[in-house]
Amino acid sequence: MEGMDRLRVLIIHPDLELGERLLQSALQVGYRAHYAPDLRGGLALIARAVPDVIVADREWLERNGRGLFNALRGCSPLPLICPVEDAAADPIWERLARAWRAFQTWTGGEVVQVGPLIIDQGRKRVLWRGRPVQLPPLQFKILTVLARRAGQVVSHADLVREVWGIETDDPEARELLKVHIRQIRKRLGLDPERGEVLVSVRGFGYMLTPPEGQG
Repeated sequence: MEGMDRLRVLIIHPDLELGERLLQSALQVGYRAHYAPDLRGGLALIARAVPDVIVADREWLERNGRGLFNALRGCSPLPLICPVEDAAADPIWERLARAWRAFQTWTGGEVVQVGPLIIDQGRKRVLWRGRPVQLPPLQFKILTVLARRAGQVVSHADLVREVWGIETDDPEARELLKVHIRQIRKRLGLDPERGEVLVSVRGFGYMLTPPEGQG
């Protein structure tokens, strides 16, 4: 884990015993680690210094993800979120080291984050649930437009204008968008036909929403 000891790690876990155990193991590995048992304590620590990585209990994250991600809006650089399912069994620090090595190559440019989706404008890269995703330029632009307006329905006409720079609401343009959206879903590992994360609003456009509990 050479070079990892400089990482600032925030651990959020509602179980005090497990949280303390994670804290001690992180300190032993060499991280600059802090622990909070709840969202309020975590936000207080984030206000003092934004961590490089936030390790959070997965169930806690599902319940409190919205408050956490809202607090991180505008942070630059954004911390990596690393959910842990079973603190006792999960080799969390090995997994974190691998994720961080991929994440730390991202430098410069605007970074847009919506839940587990991270878009690096500077390097034209997409990270989904900690995994790099390769997107062609047009699909990258479509996803970026939707991410910047996450939670809002973006009309077909607005998407066409922002992506292609033309004013039209032609049915052929809508069909082309539909094809690209289906391909983006597939590249993210989502069902290409379902409206999960990339939601189709029939007759109007599309909306990007984070997975349940991570908005």
